[in-house]
Amino acid sequence: MRKTDLSGASCPIARSLSDIGDWWSLLIVRDALSGMTRFSEFQRSLGCARNILSARLAKLVERDVLAVAPASDGSAYTEYRLTEKGKRLRVPLVALRQWGEDHLFDAAEERLGLVDKRDGLPVARLELRAHDGRVLSPDDVETRNRRDGGVQDFPDETDDTSPRERLQGVFEAQRLSCDAPESPGGFSVDIAGGFRDPTYPGARQARFHKDRLYGYVCRQAERAGAREPEALAEQLVMLYTGAADHVLRTRRYPDSVGKAVDVLLATHGID
Repeated sequence: MRKTDLSGASCPIARSLSDIGDWWSLLIVRDALSGMTRFSEFQRSLGCARNILSARLAKLVERDVLAVAPASDGSAYTEYRLTEKGKRLRVPLVALRQWGEDHLFDAAEERLGLVDKRDGLPVARLELRAHDGRVLSPDDVETRNRRDGGVQDFPDETDDTSPRERLQGVFEAQRLSCDAPESPGGFSVDIAGGFRDPTYPGARQARFHKDRLYGYVCRQAERAGAREPEALAEQLVMLYTGAADHVLRTRRYPDSVGKAVDVLLATHGID
């Protein structure tokens, strides 16, 4: 199964993990927050291979978490310094640290602690607070879409609908989105423009949508007993993006899509 590109995800957690989600990147940021700046310092601390460290440093520079600068002592070495964006990772790393202290250490086990520089006392527990200052528990919050309206792109996987109906529902949702009020995030247009031109404003969202689409369709194809689920998924994704491209060019959803979906499903043994 292909690796999903999360850089265009609508979830801030998923998109953040696309930038700094692997453990080497987070540990590099941890060490940079502790004052390390040079390649040799990071390698000594982490013990990872040079090529892995080089790749992670380059990605963090590309994502504006680190910046490359001349050595502060005037030598020929290069230094990696945290940007303002990088420094703001201090809080999520403190949250991760406190979670690890709570759940991954025995009470008497030795550990590194985080203290206030001024008086050397441990940092207070982080708390989740409401807009009016109330302390919130994990069960007091929920996620909601910040943008109202729109059409759900993939049918719900938790209801009693059959996998075949869900596969057909993907294309029905795509068709319905053409009738919905157009917005910058309208996937029927963005997905086509993004595939044709990597510089297209919606290209990252389009690539993410395509990967999600492939994963969703592949799961439904497997549940429906398709002979070759991954091959069917590839064909349905091609049909989907072709329909989106048609909409981009003509502003009209092609009438033949439904029949084409039925033919593909029958070909792969899904009645």
